[in-house]
Amino acid sequence: MTGISKVIHLDGTEHEGGVLLNLRTGRWYALNSTAALMCRELRAGDLETAVRAVGDRYPAVDEDRVRRDAEEMIKRLADRDLVVFEAARNTGTGEPRTPIVARSDDGRYRLRAVVALALALVALSLPFRWTLSITSALRSRDTAMAATEEAAAMVCMVEKAAGLFPGRVACLEQSLAAVFTAALSRRRLTWVMGVAEDPYRFHAWVESGGVPVLPAEEPDFSGYRRVLIR
Repeated sequence: MTGISKVIHLDGTEHEGGVLLNLRTGRWYALNSTAALMCRELRAGDLETAVRAVGDRYPAVDEDRVRRDAEEMIKRLADRDLVVFEAARNTGTGEPRTPIVARSDDGRYRLRAVVALALALVALSLPFRWTLSITSALRSRDTAMAATEEAAAMVCMVEKAAGLFPGRVACLEQSLAAVFTAALSRRRLTWVMGVAEDPYRFHAWVESGGVPVLPAEEPDFSGYRRVLIR
């Protein structure tokens, strides 16, 4: 049996669940506590180890039933090419810091923001793993991190540019466009995706030096945890 790669459980949550991110499509899925436990144990050991761990938690359930459910789950994960992400220690994941709101209207980023948004829409039309590779390549360039003031101006200009484009231009598109705007300005921003619970909500934003930079006030932003950082 092949293992589940990049298994990262979103720990410290009320329901002990997790999230799944399909790196080919960028689609999110939510895991209940049993499935999250199964995935953690599959990563740490093998199928039988996972079956025993789930059986220990639910002793009233027949072990053969647990094994069949585990095999079915593995098959579904393989069919969907899903990866489980965990908020691991010392990886930069976890709760984001207090954000700043982009209010700076700096015209020098206007044209770059329009070009960057167009590039972001093209990039997001590609297989998602390619989009991640592109943003990782930009992050690895020897350029300075954008100051928070610069980041705020870039995010603000991207939000204004989004009003010029037809169709859906939401947080995923705008945050990636901000990353591209920074790249066009020989600066660097961090692209972050996160999750909040009750109900599950998924979000994308940019950070400068670990500080989230948002296009508008988001009272519930403190409920998000970082899951993927590029």
